[in-house]
Amino acid sequence: MASKKKKRRKYRLVLPWNNPTVTSGTTAPKKKKKRKLKLKQLRKEVWFALAGVLAIIAILTIPRSVETKKLKALGYDKETIASIRELKLAKTLLEHEWYSDYLASCLKEKTVNTDYLELYTVISGEKYLDNTDFLMVNRLRDKGYEEDQILNLYENLRFVELTPLLTYDYLLIEQNYIDDCLNHPENSRSSFELSGSYSKPYEQTYPAVTTTDMLVNKHFYLENSYLPKGLTDLSMQCGAPGTQLAKEAAEAMETWAAGGRAMGVPFYAVSSYRSYDAQSSLYDTYVFNHGQEQADRESARPGFSEHQTGLAVDITMTGEEDKDFNETSAYVWVSNNCMDYGWILRYPEGKEDITGYEFEPWHYRYVGKELAQAVYATGMTYDEFWCLYLKPWSDETNIPSETILSSTDWHNILNPPEEEPETEAAE
Repeated sequence: MASKKKKRRKYRLVLPWNNPTVTSGTTAPKKKKKRKLKLKQLRKEVWFALAGVLAIIAILTIPRSVETKKLKALGYDKETIASIRELKLAKTLLEHEWYSDYLASCLKEKTVNTDYLELYTVISGEKYLDNTDFLMVNRLRDKGYEEDQILNLYENLRFVELTPLLTYDYLLIEQNYIDDCLNHPENSRSSFELSGSYSKPYEQTYPAVTTTDMLVNKHFYLENSYLPKGLTDLSMQCGAPGTQLAKEAAEAMETWAAGGRAMGVPFYAVSSYRSYDAQSSLYDTYVFNHGQEQADRESARPGFSEHQTGLAVDITMTGEEDKDFNETSAYVWVSNNCMDYGWILRYPEGKEDITGYEFEPWHYRYVGKELAQAVYATGMTYDEFWCLYLKPWSDETNIPSETILSSTDWHNILNPPEEEPETEAAE
């Protein structure tokens, strides 16, 4: 019997990745392929992220670079541009194309007042801006002047030529005034003359604010019923019989006259408080004798006279009554020392075009010692000084910031605030 062939048993090598039951410590080639795909995807994502970052950087830097180029084209240097960015003014400057050497200098030093940025663009030469200028700008606005008019005025005129505008009527065409000033370059605080007339007396009138520092002139008036408080008779040593002043002014007059006597220049008041009716009678006499035009230059209409305030005097010198008062020794002493007693020369020589009155060396007004010294220090007429520093605002929206108001308080004229010492920057 033939023997049966023994079947050979076949063995198959089972590798870990061929054995679905073996999972730990081994990876199949299929998963290795997936890993490569993931790595490729990750690289792609990294490139996309990097491209995004580069795009963001471009978005941020390209406009900045363009902005820098435009600022340089206007005239600003690298250091000034850094200050401009710190002050966040680049967009505004570029939008309006504002540049001047003075503006650039103030931007670089970070001394610019951004509320008046355009004003800096019209300043040139030796002119400069401070808080008094900003106060002036707001006063001109309150007067009715538009921004383009103010820029034109500041571009062409000096401060001494701007303050009279506050006393004049609003000028629709400011260029006429500018041209007149430019034709009188010799004008200064000591003398101011123009060819044209820029104020119509008694046309636009307002009630006076009845305080010791009140302004009464051809635009500000007192009611016919106004009577000064505490009317006091002057002594025979400093006033003619029947002369009276408000109490505070009367006391100041006594001290002032005593000071004159001590210096060998005795003087006294020949006219002081004058009622509305008395002024009316006096004015009518001037009109009758000289005509209204001349009368208005030499005398005030009733209600518009400082004498009704009880704070004004007309003085003369004892023993020299035969001379014009401005030729007497008393005038020399009185005009140079009146402010120390609280008085001001109200209608000075060379300022007729501002006060509206002829030079009156004998007419003095009491305002108080500190205010009188401040007015004297500025060289302004009282009309200019009052309109710049003391006048109530017509429109409260024109009032400047508290910083400007506090720094331009008229008391600072005599006692300027101490500047804070500069401190070194922290390292």
